[in-house]
Amino acid sequence: MKTKAMLGVATLVACVGVGGVAFMMNEMALADVADPPAIGTDFPSFNMTDYEGKTHSLDEYKDKVLVLSFTSQGCPYSRAADPIYANLMQEYKDDGVVFLSVDADKNNAPSDIEEYATAKNETGKKLPYPVLKDEMNKYADTMGATRTPEIYIKDKDGKLVYHGAIDNQKKTDDPEYVNYVKSALDEVLAGKPVSTPSKSAYGCGIKRAS
Repeated sequence: MKTKAMLGVATLVACVGVGGVAFMMNEMALADVADPPAIGTDFPSFNMTDYEGKTHSLDEYKDKVLVLSFTSQGCPYSRAADPIYANLMQEYKDDGVVFLSVDADKNNAPSDIEEYATAKNETGKKLPYPVLKDEMNKYADTMGATRTPEIYIKDKDGKLVYHGAIDNQKKTDDPEYVNYVKSALDEVLAGKPVSTPSKSAYGCGIKRAS
């Protein structure tokens, strides 16, 4: 069986090349990822540790509006979104909104995340929000997350009210720029339903361990 499997892989490499195999294997892994939770359902619980060793759980933020973003320092889209995410945190901190980043990339160890978050990120300073490590991408699988960045917002009632892209991928000074997270937060804090509860996330695929 092992010999046949090795021959199968060798044949695959010969046909499509190493890069093609990596892409196909990633697509096969994504096929096993569950669908994201439906808008309006309970936000799935989590228990993860950030790069400073602090544990975070959903229970800690059960009465808070929570914004959670899957990120990866190796992804240019994710890196570019860090200043936008940091500015959002500063804008809504007085409203008690909690911002968390979750790294599910198999290639990023906590020490790598710490180096990036404290010195080598696009903000030019320490990221103002915790970056949690999702070991073996278990929470990414639970959330159906496939991209970085990919945003999930929880309201004070514990319901998922937004899932998707951080913005419409235009430059922030473009007259047509739309920040979907900001729009959702303004409506949530005003006690209104989120008028655009989902937008397809864009960015890099999460490099999964399994």
